[in-house]
Amino acid sequence: MENMILFFLCFLCGAIPFSYLIGLLFGKDIRHFGEDHNPGPTNSFKAGGPVLGIPSLALDFLKGAIPVFVLTTTYDIAPVAFVLVCIAPVLGHMFTPVLRFKGGKGITTTFGIWSGLMLWEVPVFLGSIFTLSVVLKHFLTKRVSDKATVITASSLLPAFTFFRFHDLRLFALAVLNSTLLIVAQFREELRI
Repeated sequence: MENMILFFLCFLCGAIPFSYLIGLLFGKDIRHFGEDHNPGPTNSFKAGGPVLGIPSLALDFLKGAIPVFVLTTTYDIAPVAFVLVCIAPVLGHMFTPVLRFKGGKGITTTFGIWSGLMLWEVPVFLGSIFTLSVVLKHFLTKRVSDKATVITASSLLPAFTFFRFHDLRLFALAVLNSTLLIVAQFREELRI
């Protein structure tokens, strides 16, 4: 019962669509900006530059980092519950009831949950892969899509966590997290 409550609390933290709400404070529905019509920080930057983008990015990151850090350092959580509690903010962000279950892609919240767990190692790895993909996209070829960038980083996450930490809970979390990030890239085609 306690694990279900922890999952629900983390899901609720993730379900607060900060980017969307900050946009509304400035009179903008950020879902109308960008190709994907998603309520995430990227479209906040497109809608209002750093004034909208920075607070959206920070709050979407923190809604993953704070609950995961607090709960995993406060409670002794069984392995399966650990994975579910840690992924809950990302699920909440992607499937927020506030926006009829049409949330963001979960990338910023993913950085948050891994920062709440590992502080810096996994976020630096993910950030490095994203940065390398963007550099390759812009300087070497114009053929690499944004989807390919996310899929590349997401696909490497489980291998990195497995070989670096040798912890099956973290590996299971990485596999689930990667799957969600990849599915989010094809949300419109899959109609979810």
